[in-house]
Amino acid sequence: MITLCPTTWEMASKMTNFSDWVRRKLLDDQETEHQTRKFFAECSRCGTTWSSYNSKRVPHVCGSCLNDGHDPQVKRWTELEGDV
Repeated sequence: MITLCPTTWEMASKMTNFSDWVRRKLLDDQETEHQTRKFFAECSRCGTTWSSYNSKRVPHVCGSCLNDGHDPQVKRWTELEGDV
């Protein structure tokens, strides 16, 4: 059961299927709230990889390659948890 004020009642009464609209909105909101991103990185030189749900744990440079005097850049990307 939903309680509406006069303004929202007027809006709802003009919709073809208000109940369906409410159900879809609730499900859409639930899906977007629970989309978790996972962060990834891979060193293009040595192939070392990192992944974490915390972006601070995925480096921008490869420490091993940096220590060896090589290019320390890594490729970073994110994916939604359901796609991983």
